[in-house]
Amino acid sequence: MDEIEKRNLIKELNQLNKRLLDYKKRQERHVKIKFTEGQMKKLDELRTRTRQSFRQLKDIISEYGGNASIKIVGIKYNAFEYSLRPQSVHIIPELFTALNMAINTVNTTIKRIEVLPAESIKLRDTVASKTITEQQKEPTYLLDIAKLHPRIVEVSKSLFETGFYAQAIFEAFKAVNNFVKEKSGLSPIEIRRITDKQLMAKVFDENDPIIKLNELLTDTDISEQEGFKFLFMGATAGIRNPKAHDFIEMKDPHKTLEYLAFASLLLKKISFWKVD
Repeated sequence: MDEIEKRNLIKELNQLNKRLLDYKKRQERHVKIKFTEGQMKKLDELRTRTRQSFRQLKDIISEYGGNASIKIVGIKYNAFEYSLRPQSVHIIPELFTALNMAINTVNTTIKRIEVLPAESIKLRDTVASKTITEQQKEPTYLLDIAKLHPRIVEVSKSLFETGFYAQAIFEAFKAVNNFVKEKSGLSPIEIRRITDKQLMAKVFDENDPIIKLNELLTDTDISEQEGFKFLFMGATAGIRNPKAHDFIEMKDPHKTLEYLAFASLLLKKISFWKVD
């Protein structure tokens, strides 16, 4: 690294620090007063930009600022990832503890880099130094090109990008479950009387379906209806419910993508549903 690159790096770190401070200030205000929909949108846009800046500088911060880890309810998180995750999963006041740690870590990184000779600073595997081929192997890149159903992208993308894989999976299959309820036309009382697994069995019953996946005229049609009935039942019983009732640590982004793709497939099948 030369002196110009060093100055640019410090500039980027200062920009990240400024965004973190601005995000903290807005969050403090949000705690005191209820934000409007427009204010919440701007807050989330700032969070997204700040998260993107952090991801570009993640390796250099880790190298020169240290490991900014924080324990919350017995679980260890990266302070940046925790404080910059979606609004719906924040825990107050832990959010501000994580933000303060993130800000201090960036300040430490800047101070250490400022006193080091430019030629001794290594960028290593920062996003900026990766080739296009290397970036294409990144899980976030794969998520973008997977063309998942919009509902999956809406509820799971931010969680996936910030490393909350178990939560991303849970939200994806909750979206599937909720959409089945919407499309079924069943009343809230009817839905409350049965389990989610029983709901799927009832809605997709090949003998008397509420929602048809095809014309049910041939043995193949009936087999498809029955097969997807079991897929929806299995998704509810084997994926959504375990994620809802227990904390399951998921560290593999590629395996998470497989779960999200499955949820997306089920939702895309909805596009062809016929409701009796």
